[in-house]
Amino acid sequence: MVAAHAAHSSSSAEWIACLDKRPLERSSEDVDIIFTRLKEVKAFEKFHPNLLHQICLCGYYENLEKGITLFRQGDIGTNWYAVLAGSLDVKVSETSSHQDAVTICTLGIGTAFGESILDNTPRHATIVTRECSELLRIEQKDFKALWELTYNESSVSEEMLARLNLEHWLQLWVPHFRKDMNQVENA
Repeated sequence: MVAAHAAHSSSSAEWIACLDKRPLERSSEDVDIIFTRLKEVKAFEKFHPNLLHQICLCGYYENLEKGITLFRQGDIGTNWYAVLAGSLDVKVSETSSHQDAVTICTLGIGTAFGESILDNTPRHATIVTRECSELLRIEQKDFKALWELTYNESSVSEEMLARLNLEHWLQLWVPHFRKDMNQVENA
C-alpha cells in the first residue's frame, strides 16, 4: 500500500502521531489522546468507553493515496477498518478478473467495514480509495478478541453491531442491484 503524506493541524497531528505508534509503544497519555479523538468519530460514537479504550490500544493508522485498492472481492480478510477521513468506493464484480466491477456505494467518514474477518469468509466487494483517505485498522486477531469481549459483556447494542456489518448489507443488496442492472441491459 502507498501512504499519502498530508499536512495536518497540530492537534490533528498529535493524535495521528500517537495512533501511528506501534500499540506496545503507546503511553497512557497517547491512549488518552487517541481516545479523546475517536470519541468524536461517528463509527465509534455509540461504543462503550471500555471497548473504545481497547480499540485505542490495538488500532493502527493508515493514510492512503487516491486509487489504492485496500482489498479485492474474494480475498480472505485480515483487517477491519473505520474511515477517519476521505472516502472509499465499494465495487462488486461478477467475474474473477474484476473487469466488470461496478461501484455500488461510497464509504465516507465514520463508516466501518471488514467484519468478514470474524469467520474468514471471502470479501464481498473490492474497496478502493476514492481520494486520499485516513483509516483506523484493526488486525484480525485483535478484532476477534474485541468482538468476543463485546459479545460476552454486551457492552455494545446489537443494533450498533448490525449497523457496522457492511458485508451482510452487501450480501442482501448486491443480488437486487445485479437484477436491476440486467433489467436495464435487457430493456
